[in-house]
This record gives sequence, structure tokens and C-alpha cells, in this order.
Amino acid sequence: MEQQQIDLVKQYLQELRLPEDITHKQKRYLQKQAHKFTIYKDNLYRYNTDNGIIRKVLNKQEAEEIMYSYHQHPLGGHLAYNNTLHKIASRYYWENMTKDIMEYVKKCHRCQRHGKKSLKEELCPVPVSVKPFDRIALDVKHVQASRSGNRYIIAGIDYLTKYVEARPIRFQTASEIALFLYEEIICRHGCPTIIQ
Repeated sequence: MEQQQIDLVKQYLQELRLPEDITHKQKRYLQKQAHKFTIYKDNLYRYNTDNGIIRKVLNKQEAEEIMYSYHQHPLGGHLAYNNTLHKIASRYYWENMTKDIMEYVKKCHRCQRHGKKSLKEELCPVPVSVKPFDRIALDVKHVQASRSGNRYIIAGIDYLTKYVEARPIRFQTASEIALFLYEEIICRHGCPTIIQ
């Protein structure tokens, strides 16, 4: 809040009447918002009606000092936006606080240089299957040994229909996997174009 606006709210709370030399917009603001403010030791405080937290109201200059002390000061720790906002918002209030803190952290040279890099990989286009079992995925999972000695389950999943062919196998070998592919996939559904 601007210092002038803080003084106006304080004056209204102390005198309990609207000043005559203010605009209609300022009068409406005071009438709607005054119940959220209180004065203690000549400082203006705002309390949240949802959770009852009381926070000191700051002007722009005080807000800059608080952002510095909570973010850039040696004891501030250059915490990211969310942590800085949470720490400040638990004790202080000013209009557009969320936006101001976000901009402050974004402008912090040290955070930009040493902060977490967001490495976003490009999306790879996935080829679309046009017929069932044209493109399948194979997966082998180790399970507890059965009475017959099978310790693995192999599954073939069709990308188009999501149909699954599965079989228990004793060993995870190339010959077991090739036999599964031949008997369960190729003989039943035809030869797939892509196996992943």
C-alpha cells in the first residue's frame, strides 16, 4: 500500500468517520475494507478473516526492505519464489505482494545464475498405429517363483487396442522371448512393424 493510503485507513479507524476530502472510490474502499484492519502501537495491521492471521501492513519502501532481508540478506538464503512468499506473507501484507515478490525473485541476479535450471525436453512425436498389433511393446517382469518354476512374466501390449498377450516363463533369455513373440504375437496377430 502507498503510505498515503495507509495513513487514510489509520485516520478512518482512529476517528471512525470518513474524511471529507477523499474521492468516492476511496470512501467505498474504506467502507468495504476497514473491518480487515486494526491499529497497534501506531502501526496498521491487516487480519485475514479466513484464518485469523494478523500481518503488519507495509508501504512500498518497507516492502522492498523486507523482500531484501527475507531473500537477499545473508540470513535470507535466496529461497525460491514460493518459500520467500510464504515466509513474508506469514508476517506482512501489502497490495500486490504476490506479484512484487515474484518480480523481485525473478530479478535476483544470483538466483538466475545459480537457480534450478528447467530443462524441458522437446516432445517426440509418437507414430500412430493404423492396424492392431502393428506396433507393440514388450515387457518382462520378475515375480516370485511359481510351483512350476516360472520366475518371470512376459507381456506384449498392442499400442492401438491396448490388448495384452502374456505368458509365464522360467528364464529371461532371448530364446524364451523369441518363442513368446512367435507363438503369442506373430502366429495369432501377424508380424508387428515396430517392437519396443
